[in-house]
Amino acid sequence: MKLKKEDKLELYKEESKFFVDVAKLVFAGVILAGILKEDVGLLWLLCGGVISVAIFLASAYYAFKLSKNK
Repeated sequence: MKLKKEDKLELYKEESKFFVDVAKLVFAGVILAGILKEDVGLLWLLCGGVISVAIFLASAYYAFKLSKNK
């Protein structure tokens, strides 16, 4: 099944929103784990959180750019 161009653009738009939401959840999880003093090293927690958030935000930006192609 082939999607129409308008449908693809809408799909990319929703995908970018999803990736931003996931990045926000990961960021909140890192903050919460830091506050609760979980049994994870602070360096691992921050590095893993920053890398994960960066990957999700880069994916969101890429999907957003695809949604603006006309």
